[in-house]
Order: sequence, then structure tokens, then C-alpha cells
Amino acid sequence: MPNGTVLVVDDDPETLHLAQESLSQAGYRVLTAVDGSAARQIAREERPDAIILDMEMPVLSGPEICKGLKSEDGLRHIPVIFIHEKPTTEDKLAGFEAGGHDFIAKPFDSEEMAARVGAAVRIKKAHDRLRHKTNKLEAFAKHVLTAVQHYEQPSPLNGPPSEEGNSGDGRAITRLTRRELEILQLLARGLNNDVISKQLYISPTTTRNHIQNILGKLGVHSKLEAVAYAVRAGYIDFVG
Repeated sequence: MPNGTVLVVDDDPETLHLAQESLSQAGYRVLTAVDGSAARQIAREERPDAIILDMEMPVLSGPEICKGLKSEDGLRHIPVIFIHEKPTTEDKLAGFEAGGHDFIAKPFDSEEMAARVGAAVRIKKAHDRLRHKTNKLEAFAKHVLTAVQHYEQPSPLNGPPSEEGNSGDGRAITRLTRRELEILQLLARGLNNDVISKQLYISPTTTRNHIQNILGKLGVHSKLEAVAYAVRAGYIDFVG
């Protein structure tokens, strides 16, 4: 399995060949493009882990291409490493202002290129994991908010909550077993019965029975209401 995917953008065939050879030997899957339009299209389709981009490109310059890539939500998190023959401070400033991550001088050393690309790819993957966790937490928070709002809506069929049942003060929660509390936590994270069964190494039938016991003890009629009850009572751990 490759260490990651790298897109190399340069209008010089020799540079493309050397970069492709160096990165392939370092364990990367390498894609190439000779202009900004092709680079943007390939980046959209392949979502590489890093992009190596020549500063001096025809039609659109390297910084202009970089700005175009960074303007798209799906591409803005891909690190761009500029390559340039004897880059000046002005060149570097232009590259960083365009959203560049790093610079490599031409002619480049193969080991240095692989090392710089490796560092960029590791940062990209760490950011990807962080965004994934953030998205999960946001989805969890949305799920719980929906549950609370649903629970707080008055039901003409059920009437006002009873002290014995869903009083909202959490007393019914204390009657749940440790396993039932564990299942209630997993329900609050949006997991379905099958996933809960696999995670707890119990049968789907056992999971269903536990859920029915939870609903009965809390005096509610659905898993959503059970989650809302537990949130209001302070028994749900919001840490994903």
C-alpha cells in the first residue's frame, strides 16, 4: 500500500520524470500534470495527499494555481510544496501568501524531496483525522439536540410526565443496569442495534431486549425519547 498520493505539476518533462522516480522509490503513488487546468482537474478527481508545484508555470503562475486550488473546499487542505530554481525571499513570500506549505530548490535532492513530502503528508493525514473526529462530534451533538427537542415537545397522547416514569429528574435512570446504561450511551452516539451488538459482543436479540427494558424503566416509547431523557438527567457522556 503506498504511503500516499502526490501530484507533481511542472511543464518540464525532465523535472516530472525525476520527481516521479524519486517519490515512487519512496513509496508514493505519483500523478503528474503539465499545467494548472490539468492539475486542478486531477486534484478534484484524486484528492492527493500533497502537491508539488513549479513556481514558474506557463499561462498561470505557480502561486496563481495554488490560489485556485485553495479556493475549493475539497482541495484547500492539500499541502502545496513549491519548487523553484534558486527561490528568492520574494518568491517564497509569494508562495506562502498563496497558501503554499513549503519550498524545495531546483535541482532538488531526492532524499530531501521525499522527506519534505513525507512531513507534509503526515500533517495532512493528521488534519484529516481531526476533521473526521470533529464531524463525528458535530453529528453527535446534532443527534442529541434533536432528541432533546423531540422529547420536550408535549404529547397529547401521553399527557404530562409522571414522577414514576419520565419525570426528567433522572431517578428512573438509577434503575438501569450497567449494561443498559452502556447501551443507552451508544444509542446517544447514533449507533444502530446491529453496530451496538457487534461492539458489545452480544446478540441482536439481547440488544433488543435490553432496549425494551430501558424504554420500560424510563417510561418512554422510543430510543430517541430515551436518549433525550438521559441527556436531561445528565447521564450522557458527550465525549465521542
